[in-house]
Amino acid sequence: MDRYWERFKTPFLCFAGFSGVGKTTLLVELIKRFRRDHIRAGYYKHDAHRFQMDKEGKDTWRAQQAGAGILTINDPEHFAIIAENPFKKRSITHALEQCDCILIEGYKKSPFNKIVFLDAEGRLPISRDDTGIKAVVHQGVIDDTGLTDLGIPLFHRDEVDRIYEFVRGHFLRCTSPIYGGVFIGGQSKRMGKAKFSLAYNGKTEAERMVDLLSRFCDKVVLSARPDQDLGDLEALTNCERLNDEHNGLGPVGGLATLMANHPDKAWLVVACDMPFLKERNVRHIIEQRDPLRYGTCYMKKGRLGVEPMCGIYEPKFIVPLFEAMSRRELSLSRIINELPFHCISVPEDKRSDFMNVNTPEEYEVARVKREQEED
Repeated sequence: MDRYWERFKTPFLCFAGFSGVGKTTLLVELIKRFRRDHIRAGYYKHDAHRFQMDKEGKDTWRAQQAGAGILTINDPEHFAIIAENPFKKRSITHALEQCDCILIEGYKKSPFNKIVFLDAEGRLPISRDDTGIKAVVHQGVIDDTGLTDLGIPLFHRDEVDRIYEFVRGHFLRCTSPIYGGVFIGGQSKRMGKAKFSLAYNGKTEAERMVDLLSRFCDKVVLSARPDQDLGDLEALTNCERLNDEHNGLGPVGGLATLMANHPDKAWLVVACDMPFLKERNVRHIIEQRDPLRYGTCYMKKGRLGVEPMCGIYEPKFIVPLFEAMSRRELSLSRIINELPFHCISVPEDKRSDFMNVNTPEEYEVARVKREQEED
């Protein structure tokens, strides 16, 4: 059997059973409900027989017969790829990863999570000892009364709404824990000194950000340059230092280092030069988090106003992130704009929460304002 899809970072669920038990009919109804809820569901069909998508005599058929390894065809609204097996793993996983969840039809003997369909006589297609069985769908007859002892849901195949709520809940329960990353490795050339060391009311901004993220994240990391002297920050006990392994690539390289060292975690990242970022901003983005997307970010103004330095990046973001680095695409905002992110709008009167401080003059204005706010 194909096993490459077991590496999907997008959550997936197999729907397994004998032919004719209603798998496709149910999956079509589930896809409709996912679409209604604005969730991008991918569909993966395992066909045990050879399938044919092309028509004999057509241009793409002729090109395939001539030996083309990959064929693509597109119109203004769709595209399709027909390829030989050597290209299968990369093509299919790359396409399906861009969905929020994946519904796989087939693979009843796989070791992965699955919903199993009973046949008309109420019989299971596999052993009920299979630990991957998360629910059972029947047609009104259950031959094995021991299924009730497994502690898993039993659904009639017509209970589409109940099945949908279970499947959607299963995907949401696959949410990864959140780690926090405070970016302090900037060169600070315009400021003339390290921005992480700038103090407001006697406390450095880096310390404030670490304390802020510690309230929401399982672990907090300082993303720093390898040659960087952190001074008093080295003594902080509620975070650890992680040196950027892609020095010179800015926040893209820092985030790539964080994700590569902890690939099973989501990352909430902030910069150390945002003195007006507040607890309410961090709490709100966590409450609004959509773990089925590539990430969640604030949208300050139109489609061009993404705030990448107060955002949540889900584990599957690591793939397009490294692909962008290989192209020397070093703008997190542009990478985000090319992917399905969940974007949260920022009211006009709250945009100043995300203001950066880059010069001594800006720091002085921010320092005075912060002192006035905390009086």
